[in-house]
Amino acid sequence: MAETVVIRTTTKAAAEKGRRGRPKDAQGTESQASYYARKYMEAQAANTNARVQSEIDEVTRRMIDVEQQLLAAQNANKDVTSVKEELATLQTERKAKRENLVFWPMKKSYRKD
Repeated sequence: MAETVVIRTTTKAAAEKGRRGRPKDAQGTESQASYYARKYMEAQAANTNARVQSEIDEVTRRMIDVEQQLLAAQNANKDVTSVKEELATLQTERKAKRENLVFWPMKKSYRKD
């Protein structure tokens, strides 16, 4: 009889250990499915932000190169219209990419309105 009790408590403890509780950072009324969906969307937003930010950085580098070419052409008294057009195109591209950034949701305010 004592062996039976030990076995039952062991399996019950194993079953309790195997159950997943609510994640610590879950919101008050959030189900497990919505919690994992939110976490997935946050991860995707972070990946998208990183990718778009690297594209913005690349365009910025190209803009710096074009600005240097523009200064060199101006110093040499050459025609700079094509360089100015290229710079304007890069500025427009950079602005468009900045609009594609996905920002993290804002944290809840603790004050009551």
